[in-house]
Amino acid sequence: MLEKYIKFFKGGTSSAKKPLPASAPQPPSSLGSAIPLLEPLAPAANNELIDTGHFAANNVVARVPKIQTNGQRTSAEKLRQKIIGRQPVLDRSQHIVGYELLLRSKILPTAKEPDAALLKLQDEALIRCLAGLNLERLLEDKLAFVAISPGVLESRLLLKLPSKGVVLVVRPDMERVEDNLLRCRELRSQGYQIALDDFEPKQGMGPFLALASFVRVDVSRFNAIELGKLADRFLDKPMPQLMAKNVETEDDFAACHKMQFHYYEGNYFTRLRPSLPPCIDSNRIRVMELLDMAKNQVEVSQLEEGFRHDAVLAYKLLRYINAPVNGLQQQIRSIAHALMILGYKQLYRWLTLLLFTSGTQDARGRALLQNALVRARMTELLGHDKLPPAEQEGLFIVGIFSLLDALLNVPMEQALGQMKLPGPVMAALVRREGIYAPFLSLAVACEEADQEAIVQYAAVCGLSADEVNNAQVKAMVWAEELDQ
Repeated sequence: MLEKYIKFFKGGTSSAKKPLPASAPQPPSSLGSAIPLLEPLAPAANNELIDTGHFAANNVVARVPKIQTNGQRTSAEKLRQKIIGRQPVLDRSQHIVGYELLLRSKILPTAKEPDAALLKLQDEALIRCLAGLNLERLLEDKLAFVAISPGVLESRLLLKLPSKGVVLVVRPDMERVEDNLLRCRELRSQGYQIALDDFEPKQGMGPFLALASFVRVDVSRFNAIELGKLADRFLDKPMPQLMAKNVETEDDFAACHKMQFHYYEGNYFTRLRPSLPPCIDSNRIRVMELLDMAKNQVEVSQLEEGFRHDAVLAYKLLRYINAPVNGLQQQIRSIAHALMILGYKQLYRWLTLLLFTSGTQDARGRALLQNALVRARMTELLGHDKLPPAEQEGLFIVGIFSLLDALLNVPMEQALGQMKLPGPVMAALVRREGIYAPFLSLAVACEEADQEAIVQYAAVCGLSADEVNNAQVKAMVWAEELDQ
């Protein structure tokens, strides 16, 4: 599977790779660009730098909003209702097929019905935000679910969204059923797909079901018996397809899967599974050992010996280094030569990805890998112009290892026990403290659609709404391109 991710090495920061020791034979000069790096990142409009030079070791950055910076803290009011959150949507094979993009917090207050005028303002703001982003590349391979209130259904703003790949999630106003139906038919004819939101069987919904591609059900609002009866209405029907919202646990997914739901929206696959044993097998232990050796920059001969103990790892390394995308003029047959070409930095990144793809592979693990790559890349983009160059490499590592507990199905401290990571990385992963914590917390808040946390951490990081939104879309596109 790893060959699909060769383009992973176009990621990373723009700093030069550190070569292996001079004692190793040097490669021909023509191999200098065999592992291409990412194009230089465009500088953000806001150039404030977080001053990391004077923090005490135990300073808690993520939990102290008034973080010291070299510039002005971003106003939370300017950020409110401008930064997009997302929720992954998976199919029955647990492949990520799209995302819901939203400005509202994913769980609205249930004490009373939200004000219609407020919802209209929020939804119009969402459409304007999405219209200003370059979504076309993402929508080549993924769906974007955009929930809109009845008050926005008639708005011409909707036409600012690309029709290809966009699913408009609507809940018809029962007092204006005919007008809503005509508008949905018009939008459908222009290429948009329609999903019915918070579906409940009601009189007058038949025509909507005939034109909808999806019916979305909030599974948190029903018990198992009620949910089963609702799902039975759609069994053996090609359209519309049934979509479960707020799938947050493995039990939620298992129940909905058994009821033949077609799609699942939620972060259940990033959670620990207490009922199952840890996933720390001998393959992953070996990769962890090699990661530690690469981080400590041991001699090539020691690294080579580590690969010789595992024929499968040695094969994967040679298969990767000889892949056509790397443009080598002759095949590399020596492990030492392959290691020397990669360098420590690229080897470490390759091993982090190998950690997610080694061991027993299943669809859930692949979804977890894609989510980890989006989170890691977004964390890296958010902090790239805010931290000194020497600190930037830790951003990607913090992002991708933040899901190591879910991968190995053990608490984070146990998962990191054998990794021997630098102190600032450990602080961010275990305690959400230190220089990396705000950027990681912001990336996590976006994928959990937690608007209050999004606003808080964006302000702490000194990032504008445009910077956060663009970083999120770039990260999703980047991870998608790796999966081609």
